[in-house]
Amino acid sequence: MAPDSTKDGGLAPVEGALTEWMSNMRELQQDEMPEIKVHEYSPLLDSSDMGPCNWARIAVDISKNYLYFDGFVVLTGTDTMAYTASALSFMLENLGKPVIFTGSQIPLCEAYNDARRNLIMSLIFASRDTVNEVGVFFHDRLLRANRSTKINTDRLLAFDSPNMEPLANIGITIDENEHLFLPQPKGRLRVHSEMDTRLMTVRLVPGFDDSVIKYAVENPDTNMKALVLQLYGAGNMPSNKSSFIQVLEAAREREILVVATTQCLTGSVMLGHYAVGHALKEAGVVSAYDMTVEATCCKLAYLFGREDLTPYEVKRLMGVSLRGEMTMDSQSSSPPFTEKIAGMTFTQNRGRKV
Repeated sequence: MAPDSTKDGGLAPVEGALTEWMSNMRELQQDEMPEIKVHEYSPLLDSSDMGPCNWARIAVDISKNYLYFDGFVVLTGTDTMAYTASALSFMLENLGKPVIFTGSQIPLCEAYNDARRNLIMSLIFASRDTVNEVGVFFHDRLLRANRSTKINTDRLLAFDSPNMEPLANIGITIDENEHLFLPQPKGRLRVHSEMDTRLMTVRLVPGFDDSVIKYAVENPDTNMKALVLQLYGAGNMPSNKSSFIQVLEAAREREILVVATTQCLTGSVMLGHYAVGHALKEAGVVSAYDMTVEATCCKLAYLFGREDLTPYEVKRLMGVSLRGEMTMDSQSSSPPFTEKIAGMTFTQNRGRKV
């Protein structure tokens, strides 16, 4: 972003501005920094205008240049960064190199900005051989891409990873949580560029009218593949909404996959925890566990875009961690009062400082 004279000085994407600024950054000329090749897309897009076709273009470009570089940094706007980064994490199967997304709250053209540090640290992480996945670097943390979400519009700490520790924290040193890194892939890189986004996300509110959802489910013109429900707490909805359960059963009959997420920032969906959760499971609803809404939607788009999977396989794979996007039951802490507390144990921080 830079002031655009044709728009009364308002901030807008300006072609060539990034390349010029980076060529004048003395930090990038230091010996310890990696050799950098800058590629700007044309036309430049505001991130709110980006979608699956743009995600595919980035994924394909990375695959074409995969053997020529040690890592990749993708600079994009923050509004849809969590979606784009999550999508790339699924599209790039068997990724063995770092792909780091970053951006800023304050543009690089401003005297005071967060863009400079975010860019420099992303380049450093992209040149390391410890990261084999798509990440988001922002402010002072490297996050797993499909665990990230934007939480703030007016603070420099704009992104968080609610249900997982950061892959790394920076201060005076870089503190990597090595035990969280995905292992090296066992196969060659595969790119899945087709994303089927025929899905709808609905955030339930008290007293909601389910007739709109019923219309979307039963109308053949919608051709919907999935319905993502943002439910209360651990997967709750009004227990007296029998008509809505019938809508969900109709969705199952039409092979529309219904996935339950939580409106809470942290925590997991546990459909069997309450009686209404059992009714949802019987209606064919599957849990998104502790996935973000961004990861849930992008994972669905990826699985339906594969076209080599049956509806049953898509449903089953929504409960499988493919790129570290969810915490499996074996990794989750036990629900309250299910175990007797035997005592206190303290574990040593397994992070590595470099």
